[in-house]
Amino acid sequence: MTGSGGQSPAEQHLGDRLAALVDGELGHDSRERVLAHLATCGKCKAEADAQRRLKSVFAETAPPPPSEGFLARLHSLPGGGPGDDRG
Repeated sequence: MTGSGGQSPAEQHLGDRLAALVDGELGHDSRERVLAHLATCGKCKAEADAQRRLKSVFAETAPPPPSEGFLARLHSLPGGGPGDDRG
């Protein structure tokens, strides 16, 4: 038990700043502080690396095609049918 509600060491150390770093959402000063922490904390660095790999997998994965039912509902909307040039 960690005594912190089951959070990983990276969550305890950096919280949401770790995900913000991976997503490129930190300002310069915050980014520098997080990078300095990662330089000295192997567990947080490993978590950051894992999040980067996961983000890469999601970026390379194509979304599923829309279902036939969804497409049928779209076509049934006003202005959604082929040849309907109302607009």
